[in-house]
Amino acid sequence: MDFMIAAAVAALLNIGLLGGVMFTYIQNIRLIKSYFTYGLIIVAALFIVQNIVIVIFWSQLYLAGPAIKDIVDSAAPYLFAINSAQSVGLAVLLWITRK
Repeated sequence: MDFMIAAAVAALLNIGLLGGVMFTYIQNIRLIKSYFTYGLIIVAALFIVQNIVIVIFWSQLYLAGPAIKDIVDSAAPYLFAINSAQSVGLAVLLWITRK
């Protein structure tokens, strides 16, 4: 299994999950005008930026050349684990938010 591809897929899934969370928060802002709701939108947006940066950063490292490829391959399972854990957490958050 290529953990780098799996990690990128998980990061893209996270972006989609965060999009769903943000959509719900933006809908809620019409009903609940509070700093808390605005804060939730900002946090979700920053997590989207984080996942975009992860995909770009790791793809650049992965394509940098054979010298660094071994290091990237060694770190890829950990990145996959982090992104997968985030996916599970975001899926739960989206599920709770939509209820």
